[in-house]
Parts: sequence; structure tokens; C-alpha cells
Amino acid sequence: MKKEFLIPVILLISIFFIEFFNFNNEYKPEECTVMIAGKNTTVDGSILFVKTEDDSQKDIDFLWYIPRKKYKQGSVIKLKAGGTIPQVEETYAYFFDECPGTSYSNLIINEWGVAFGSNGCASKEDPVEKVEARGDLLNGGIGFMLRIILAERCKTAREAVMLAAKLIDKYGYNASGRNLNIVGPDEAWQLQMVRGKQYVARKVQDDEVAIIANTFSIREVDVNDRKNFICSPGLIDYAVKRGWYKPGNGKKFDFALAYSPEKYHYHPSNTHRQWNMARLLNKNFPITWKEAEKGIMPVSVKPDHKLSLKDVMKIFRNHYEGTDLDKSDGYRNSPHKTPYTICNIRSHKTTVIQERNWLPVEIGTVIWRALDSPCISVFVPWYLGITRIPEAFHKAPESLYTTSKSLLDFHFNMPEETWKLSMDSASGIFKLLRKLTDKNYGKTIKKVQATWGQFEELEFAMQPEIEKTALNLYRKNKLIAKEFLTLYSNSQALKSLEAAKTLYKEIKSKFQEKSN
Repeated sequence: MKKEFLIPVILLISIFFIEFFNFNNEYKPEECTVMIAGKNTTVDGSILFVKTEDDSQKDIDFLWYIPRKKYKQGSVIKLKAGGTIPQVEETYAYFFDECPGTSYSNLIINEWGVAFGSNGCASKEDPVEKVEARGDLLNGGIGFMLRIILAERCKTAREAVMLAAKLIDKYGYNASGRNLNIVGPDEAWQLQMVRGKQYVARKVQDDEVAIIANTFSIREVDVNDRKNFICSPGLIDYAVKRGWYKPGNGKKFDFALAYSPEKYHYHPSNTHRQWNMARLLNKNFPITWKEAEKGIMPVSVKPDHKLSLKDVMKIFRNHYEGTDLDKSDGYRNSPHKTPYTICNIRSHKTTVIQERNWLPVEIGTVIWRALDSPCISVFVPWYLGITRIPEAFHKAPESLYTTSKSLLDFHFNMPEETWKLSMDSASGIFKLLRKLTDKNYGKTIKKVQATWGQFEELEFAMQPEIEKTALNLYRKNKLIAKEFLTLYSNSQALKSLEAAKTLYKEIKSKFQEKSN
């Protein structure tokens, strides 16, 4: 009798754990949230590109500056899948915001202010082997190196989209699916790619804010509008051939519905984040979170107010506060335990890239960077014109500046000690602060956010004067202007580390005393 009772119980427990681990494995990799605000939606006319990098809790970030490089004729670029691409004679400089060992969680901003960052978006496409066998991947195709090649060769966002299309047409894209955000001082694009040779790029309009989680977001596509769309030659025909779109049913072609698997497109891990951004951008947004689960979220939103840096930073620190999705119980629980939040426990970096085309790019493009969960962190401005980065922000066992390895080999072959947390490393400091704060979130967050609030308010207040001085110097001597910006950005970055260390020690001391 006992055995008869135990068998179904064990079976039910087994099913639960299988489903639990399948769910978690399915949604752990490379989730991230993106918002791109067109120039007519912001208070100063800038384009704002906001992005989280959400991977595992162990992931860290290193910021490197890669100068221009010259290559001998006949040089090639090695691709991760094994193929090669001919190298150009000279490549542009860029910032490589690296998440070691990851294929796609690396943000890049080149010397022209063109920024590249992506969202993982699974597609309905076949496995790599099958796609390669039918000829849609050449020698494994291109993936990790795509954004690096674009950064090294392109002066504008549109130029980057055109080059990406050319490369995909020839080599094929090897990830299941991905949205590559390509944002410059003049315009922004979202390039949504499917394994093989299908893709669509859409220009973000000046009067809208594009929002995306981890499922394709481009809906209607006008293949004849080359000003706003760049598509693979057989985008719609291929979807028809695969049975993903039926033109005879009277419905317009919808890229997201055609190419996204239903389990991703309708899943709350995506729809809830999309909805949260939309309702924070416009209080009259007409769709509820329950309705969003039907897969009807638009590619963009018209905000009900002009957006500032402070506004978008606040949105990306949100955990559904004030809604029935908030599970923190007034911060009695950590809000990072709430499912599918924008700011979450796996956010190891959040970046706001401020693009202003009326200023020299060295001054007009600013990389506002917060390490680890943004609600517990601080945004620090890194001007594009800087020439040095403090060692603490790339505290690796081996330096990219001195290694004999290629960037590809360096990135994917780091020793295990790379991920060891240390108070000598910027990523380590902020990760340790987040872990400590999360243990007593409700009792510590006010102090943490008050500290960073004052820090950021001072940065915002200083920004006009810093840039006025930098511009005056730039007109006389660009090198001096760049040195001025380097000193300012490095100073703010190092101050943020000292403030984080102080917070960590104070919080740790406070709760150690209470436990004694």
C-alpha cells in the first residue's frame, strides 16, 4: 500500500523538477532589455540607447579601448564557427565592453559613435547542421564577430546595417535568432536576424521609443520602403514556403509572428517587460499586462512626455512597483525575486548611450554605465573622447592590451580566476555590494539609493559645464580636450568605486553588529 502511494508521488515530484529545470534552462541565457528613444522624444534632442546585459549571476564586465589598427594585404578575420573573412587595410577604434566568455553580451561603441548591442531572440529556424547542409551557412556562418566587424568598418548606423546585410547574404547568421541594435548620433536601427540568410532591419523613427525584450519585435514590414526597412531578398517568400505565413488569410505579413516560436513570443518573461516599459513611457498605454501575453505588443511606443537621462535610468531600475506584478511586499522581499523584471539579479551591466549629433562625437557621445543591478548601482559617464580607462575596470588575469592572443581567442579562453570576485575589480565591488544589499533589501536600499542619487545629481549638474569646457578646448586643441574628458571620466569612475566600497563596509558592519 505504501509503495502504491509513493509511486505517483515520486512521479509527480519528478515531473515538477523536470519542468522546473527545463523552464529555467530555457530562459536563463542572454536575456536583456532594450529601449531606443528617437531624437524627438527626448528633452535635448539626443538619441538614447538603453540596454541591460542579463546573463548568469557570475558574469562580469571589462571595459577596453581598442585603437585603430592596420593590416597587411591578404589578412583575414577568424570567425568563431571556423570560417574566415578578408580583413580591411585599416580598422576604426572602438570601446569593447566585454562580458568574458559570452558570445553576444558584449557592447561596442566605435570612434564614430556607432553603438552595437543585442537581444537574444529565438527563431523557428532549423538547427545549425541542417541550415549549413542546405547552403545557408558558409563554414558555420557569422555570429560573435559580426558587431566587431561592423564597428571596425562603419561610420554610420545605416552603413553598418547595409554591411551586415551583405555579410549575412554571403556567410549566413549562425545564432537561432537575434536583434542587433545599431545606434549612431544621427539615426538608430534594429536588425532582426534569423539563422541562415533571413533578416529585416527597421529604422527607429524620431518620434517613437522602440522597446524589445527577448523575442522579435518588428511587426509589419514594407519591403519597398528602403528608407525605413532593409530586408533579405526572400524574407516573405521563405516564411510562406515554411508554412509560417499564409498570405491568403487576409492578414498582413507580421515578421515577429512568422519567425518567432510561440512559446517565446507569448511568454510573460518577454511580454511583461515589454509592457512595463510601455506603461512607464506612457501612462495611458492601452494594453494591460494580461493582454500583452496575447503577443500584441507593438514595436514602439509614443511617450507622453519628453525623456531625460534620469527618466530612462529610472525605468531600467524598475521591478513593477505599484502594479499587481510586484511581489516584493513593500520591499520586505527583494524585488529581484519578482519574476521577469527589467532590473534583476542577473543584470550585470546597464548602459545608457547618449548620442548628440550637434556636438563633436568625442563630446556628444556619452556611455553612461552602471555595473550589476542598476537599482543598487550608479551610472558613470564615459565620454567617447577618452583615451585611458582605470585598470580596476578591466581587472583581468591577462590584459587585452598585452596579450599575444587574437581578440577571439582572448575572449573565449580566459582562466577560471577571471570570475573570482575581488574588491580590486569594479565588477567585483558592485556585485558584492548587490549581494549584500539584496540580503536585507528593504532595510538597506534607501541608504544605497540616496548615495547614488546624490552622486548622479552632481553628474547631471556638472555635465553642461564639463562639456562647455571640453568644447572650448576642442576648438583649440583636440588632444587637450580628450585629455580633459579622460581625467573627468576616470575621476568619476574611481569615485564611484570608493563610494561603493564605503557603502559595502557600512552595510556589512551594521548587520554584523545586529547579529552579535
